[in-house]
Amino acid sequence: MAILRLSRNDGGYIPEGIYQAVILYVYIDSAVKVGDNLCDQIVIVYQAAVGQFLRTVRERYFLPYRENCRLASVLQSFLGYVPDQFDSDNLIDMDCYIRIQHKELASGQTWCYVDEVFPMVEES
Repeated sequence: MAILRLSRNDGGYIPEGIYQAVILYVYIDSAVKVGDNLCDQIVIVYQAAVGQFLRTVRERYFLPYRENCRLASVLQSFLGYVPDQFDSDNLIDMDCYIRIQHKELASGQTWCYVDEVFPMVEES
């Protein structure tokens, strides 16, 4: 098992829009406190081309994996269907487009998140 030293999102603010990206890492975060509950999450770390720079964005998806969850829509965009099971390592190095959206937090800060993932369509 490889152990990676990961930094937080590398700059915080990314303007809303659609960006070309690649999946760098996928890992499981166990027993994450969400409200009063503990849950497992799969974390996908995207590297997006934002202007002249490459920016890292990490997005968390709740487990368990269900057909109508956000993770299923990511898999649907890559595979064209929602598989019964998948190996998360197969997502690494996949090219895609991500849509960055903003949400204002109670603290007044802006939270940038991956709202949607689109497949990279090869020209024929």
